[in-house]
Amino acid sequence: MPYPTKNKGFNEGNFMRKIYFATGNLNKVKELNIILSDINNISIEQINLPYPEIQGTLEEVSVFGAKYVHKKINEPVIVEDSGFFVETLKGFPGTYSRYVQETIGNKGILKLLEGKGGNHRGAYFKSVIGYCDENGVKLFKGVVNGRVSHDIRSKGHGFAYDSIFIPEGEEKTFAEMDIKEKSKISHRKRALDNFKEFLKTI
Repeated sequence: MPYPTKNKGFNEGNFMRKIYFATGNLNKVKELNIILSDINNISIEQINLPYPEIQGTLEEVSVFGAKYVHKKINEPVIVEDSGFFVETLKGFPGTYSRYVQETIGNKGILKLLEGKGGNHRGAYFKSVIGYCDENGVKLFKGVVNGRVSHDIRSKGHGFAYDSIFIPEGEEKTFAEMDIKEKSKISHRKRALDNFKEFLKTI
C-alpha cells in the first residue's frame, strides 16, 4: 500500500494536524474518533501497517510499535496496546490478551472463574498509547477497574473481553453499552484524555 506523503508541521497556522493510527481494528478507530471529536484541528487516519509485537509489558510493546511504524512512514503516529487483567488469576491474561481471546476466549475465562464470588472476580482493562514523531516516543496510559460477569452478556456492541467485563459503578458489561456510552468511561478514553492534554502543548 502507498505510504502517506509528508504533511506540514503541527503549528503552521490553522493547518489540520494529521496523526496516523496504526491498527487493523476498525472498532478502535471508531472509538478513538469519538473521544477526540472535540479537537477541531486534529485528523486521525487509520493506517493498516502491522508491526511486530514483542514479548513484554504493554509499555514496551507500545514503544516498539510506535517507533517501528514512524520509521516506516516518517509521520506522527500512534499505536495502542491494551490488556485485560483478572486479579484472582494473577493478572492473566494480561499482555497475552489477544492470544488468549483467540484460543480459550471469554468462555475459557469464565470457566477459570467458576465458583468464585464477587470478591474474587475483580478485573481491569489497561490501555497504553504510544505516540511517536521526530522527537521520539511518549506514552499515555488509562485504566478502568471493574469485575468479571458470571456469563457472556452482549447487545452486539464491543469486542474481545467487553462482553464479560462490568466497569466499576455499572451493572452493564461494556458490550451491553453502545460505543458512545462505552467511550465515556473506557480505559482507551482515559489514555486518550491524557494524550489530548499533550496535543494541546504541541
